[in-house]
Amino acid sequence: MDPIRFAEACARVVGVEYERASVGLLAEKTLHAVLKEYFEPDHSFHEVKVGSHHADICRDGRIIEIQTRSLGNLRKKLSRLLEDYPVTVVYPIPATKYLCWMDPESGEVLSKRRVAKKGSFYDAGRELWALSSCLAHPNLTVRLLRIDMEEYRLQNGWSKDGKRGSERYDRIPLALVDELVLDTPASFEGLFPTGLPECFTAKDFKRAVKGGPRTAPALLSVLVRMGIAVKVGTEGRAFVYKHA
Repeated sequence: MDPIRFAEACARVVGVEYERASVGLLAEKTLHAVLKEYFEPDHSFHEVKVGSHHADICRDGRIIEIQTRSLGNLRKKLSRLLEDYPVTVVYPIPATKYLCWMDPESGEVLSKRRVAKKGSFYDAGRELWALSSCLAHPNLTVRLLRIDMEEYRLQNGWSKDGKRGSERYDRIPLALVDELVLDTPASFEGLFPTGLPECFTAKDFKRAVKGGPRTAPALLSVLVRMGIAVKVGTEGRAFVYKHA
């Protein structure tokens, strides 16, 4: 992790190549572009054709895929690439997020506020679960990056204030906060929450990670699959787990 190099990548992409104030000018979303610049500043290694696929970055036989949305969209691509190449999947998580509302016609920023909840690595639970079939593959590395960012949304939703059902326009990274590298089954230990009792239920786990109704169960399923947690019995109708 190199916060200074990340800041330099932000400056090159946001400051020179993009005009975020005008709606419709972005061919490639800014967060994705900054991460490509951060991991490989030489653009000759960007968008390289590998077999029937295009890799975001390919250099010296190693592939990096930047995925800012659903990791599940990579399943088919990874199933082919991992047989022949070491692949790193990069997934950003908002750490501190500033929500900015934009006029959908003019692109003017109407308001900006900081979102109270800070993002954690646990928030990647559902995305990792979507890749659970290949997480243990020796050629796969997942890098989770917590990034402070601004999220710009068009105030064009169906509700009276235009916010419900609105469209996310872009995300502008501000700073790289920290990183978790998942490259072996043992490395998933970094996703096991502290403060759990020796034996715990899914309900206990959800409280520990402060995750949503789908995030926590998905993360627990991943930890069981990777051998970090194990089922040891039942308590009423609930399964009981233990740190392996």
